[in-house]
Amino acid sequence: MAAWSGTKILWATIAVTLIAALPVRAQDTTAAEGEEAPVIAAPAEPGRAAPPLDSQYDSPEATGFNSFAASDVAPLPLDSFMPPTLPVVVELFTAQGCSSCPPADAMLEALADDPGILPLSLHVDYWDYLGWTDSFASPEFTARQEAYARAAGERSVYTPQLIIDGQDTAVSPGPAQLMGLIDAHRASPALVSITREQAPEGDRIEVVPLSELTGSIDVVLVRYVPNRTVEIEAGENRGKEMSYTNVVLSLEKLADWDGQAPLRLTIRAEGRPDDSYPSDTRHVILVQEDLSGQEMPGPILAAIGLD
Repeated sequence: MAAWSGTKILWATIAVTLIAALPVRAQDTTAAEGEEAPVIAAPAEPGRAAPPLDSQYDSPEATGFNSFAASDVAPLPLDSFMPPTLPVVVELFTAQGCSSCPPADAMLEALADDPGILPLSLHVDYWDYLGWTDSFASPEFTARQEAYARAAGERSVYTPQLIIDGQDTAVSPGPAQLMGLIDAHRASPALVSITREQAPEGDRIEVVPLSELTGSIDVVLVRYVPNRTVEIEAGENRGKEMSYTNVVLSLEKLADWDGQAPLRLTIRAEGRPDDSYPSDTRHVILVQEDLSGQEMPGPILAAIGLD
C-alpha cells in the first residue's frame, strides 16, 4: 500500500529539499499596480439581485456567463486510449448555492473514473450572499479563479467554470466538447516528466524539463477528498442533496522552479486526521507555469498523485 494511503497518515509538515531551484517565496495574489481585478459576479437571471460589491470590483455584467443545460449531463464517452503518464487536470469552479452548477458537478463526477483525467472541484465563496454558506468554499479558490481571469484578460468570473490543464475554458460545454478539449491535451507533447519514489525519509519527487522552459514555475500541493454529499437547506438549491467529486480542501505552494535543471523534492507525511484534513484526504502535486511571475496560473505541465 502506498505510503499516503489509509486513515492514519496526513500531510501536516512538509520537508522540501530543492536542487537547482529558485528560492521559495511567499504567495502574492494582489493585482499589479494599475491592473484591475476581475468582477465577482454570479450568472445573471431575471429577478436576481447582484452579489454585494466592494470597492475593488466594478458592477457585474448581465451577460456572457456560463450556464449548463440539464441536457449536458449525458454520460461522457470512454475513449480507447491508454492512460497517459500525465493526467489532464480539469478544474471546476462551483458553489453549493449556484443553481446552474449541479449539471456541471455531475459532468465532473463522470470524469472521475478515467485514470487519465484528474477532476478537481474548487468551491468559491461569492454565492454565500444568497443565504447558504458553502461548506467547501474558500477565498483562496475565489482568488485562484480571479487569477485565471486576469491571466486570460477577462474582467469577470462566473460559475460553473471548467478550466482544462490551466489553459482552456468554454462557455456551456457539453460532454462532447469537453472531451474534445481533454483529448487535445492528452495528445499534446509533455514538456516535463515527473516521477515519484518512496523512501524511508519520505516521497522523492523529481521533475525534469523535456524542452526549453521560460519563466517561473510553481510546484503546488493539492489536498482533496474524493466524494462528499451535502443537503442544501437554503439558497437557490434549497431542498436538494448534492454530490461533489474530488473536493479541494487546500492549495499550498511548495516551491518555485526556473525549469532549467531537474527539481528534486523530498516530502514527508506526518500527523493524524482532524476536521481540516479528514482520514480520506488525498494529495496531488501540480507543476504549473506562473505567468509573468505575478502569481497568475498558466498551463499545468504535470500532475502526480501521492496516495
